[in-house]
Amino acid sequence: MCTLILKSRIFLVLLFVSVSGYAYGDFGELSSIATSLGFKQEDAKKLFAGEIITADLPETTDKMLAESFAIFAPMYTYKVADLVLSERVFEGDTNVIASGRIDPLKIEASLAKAKFTSADAEELKQLKKFTGGDKFNLSSEEIASLRKSITSGQTSAKALSKVYRDILAGRMKAYLKSGIRGVASYDRGKGRKTSAASDLEAMTKASKLLATGAPGLFRTFLDYPKNQSLHIEHGFFWVKRKIDKRPAFVLEHRILERGPASLNILRREFFVGHSYNAAQAISGAFTISNKGTLIFSTMRSSSDQVQGDKNGSRHAIARKMMRDELITRFKNMRKRFAK
Repeated sequence: MCTLILKSRIFLVLLFVSVSGYAYGDFGELSSIATSLGFKQEDAKKLFAGEIITADLPETTDKMLAESFAIFAPMYTYKVADLVLSERVFEGDTNVIASGRIDPLKIEASLAKAKFTSADAEELKQLKKFTGGDKFNLSSEEIASLRKSITSGQTSAKALSKVYRDILAGRMKAYLKSGIRGVASYDRGKGRKTSAASDLEAMTKASKLLATGAPGLFRTFLDYPKNQSLHIEHGFFWVKRKIDKRPAFVLEHRILERGPASLNILRREFFVGHSYNAAQAISGAFTISNKGTLIFSTMRSSSDQVQGDKNGSRHAIARKMMRDELITRFKNMRKRFAK
């Protein structure tokens, strides 16, 4: 059970996305959003005292984990926006080993520093033996490419890093061309596959507040690269971070839409090296008078490890671990950036 719980953790970066045009308000004026996310009016006092509040969200599949968060940050909203599309946001995450921004026109060059090192010896040992299963998230074609390299004697950290960068580049190109529909399924062995694309579609469609409050932005997220709203900014990143005490490479897409005193930002992890299938965040950042920024976030992730136990202990325990992990991360990031 401990291994299962560890594998179902969510490893997300703090994101800030609004689903409305509120500006220069207070918690009361944002009560409709707060209520829809499971928060109460009395939570305002907790927020402004520095507490991070959470609430469970409906989970529409048995692989989904969903939670809402609210946090107050004593910093200007425009500074939050600057962080969202910056690699600097990873500075507040102690689990990040390395990271970089991806230029869609220079994908291979952008991934040049994504590599395994001598510290990853155990991970490389497992990768060399991998032929399918849940130890890694790879497609059948990616596994074939990996096996071909190993069979030809290319087994050094440098050689396997090159193979893995090619996999990351291929994933990036497919996503840029077709969005979540271009996300290849993971080969779980013995003819079994799991579709991260289906997971991402389910997570997006579960975002009812975004769909009703900002339908254009909802379509932007669901249909990328088609049906894109005007005046939005995109950012793509690779991250190497510790997940379950193992190095994992993650590809993520961020979308930012700026308002006078609020932000729309979407974040999607469309490839994760292992432990969970995919993750997304939809959150809201609102200027609160001259006090700072009030942030609402919804976090959703999919994991095969909790499948078949939608209302059972695995989901409950995994959600608690998600809350604990993210609260710690949010506190660290607020301490790092709210100056």
